[in-house]
Amino acid sequence: MAVLVVARFAGDADSLVGLIHEHVEPVMLEVAPAHGVRWHTMSKTSEGVLVVDVWDAPDGLQRAMAEPAIQQAFAAGGIPQPQIDVYELVDHRSF
Repeated sequence: MAVLVVARFAGDADSLVGLIHEHVEPVMLEVAPAHGVRWHTMSKTSEGVLVVDVWDAPDGLQRAMAEPAIQQAFAAGGIPQPQIDVYELVDHRSF
């Protein structure tokens, strides 16, 4: 079952975007596709950063987040763990 993943990072949006791009994105680009990520977007919010992804299955997200390289990237950047909500994806289109 494909899922929509919404991750909310609390903090200064500009700082978080820079840290995520520097530390997490390079590792995610390497690790996440093998675990089933299909689509990714990131946005600044008044509370921090919002990441919305589409994954093949919820266990793929869990396996990717458990990868030591991902955990090390979060720690190296001092990036707080996000609040993550997972929803069953019933439709997705790009226009």
